[in-house]
Amino acid sequence: MVARFLDVLMWKNAGIKKTNLQMSVRLNYQTFLKYLSWLEKHELLEIVTDSDGNDKVVLTKKGIEAYKRLVEWIKETVKDLKI
Repeated sequence: MVARFLDVLMWKNAGIKKTNLQMSVRLNYQTFLKYLSWLEKHELLEIVTDSDGNDKVVLTKKGIEAYKRLVEWIKETVKDLKI
């Protein structure tokens, strides 16, 4: 599930509203909030206010690095997979 958050946020580099992020990761609201809190506590994402006063969720530098490491791990792990 953490990977799903990182993936959505990586492609929404300008940030995404909480509601849109919740729908993208397909979690009920209470579970979504737990993951959001955990990711923020571990400094993988942050909530910022844009120029219009809207709160948006964005990846931190640490979150971007975690995403890149995850992608590399997946590539390395499945490189010989034949389906």
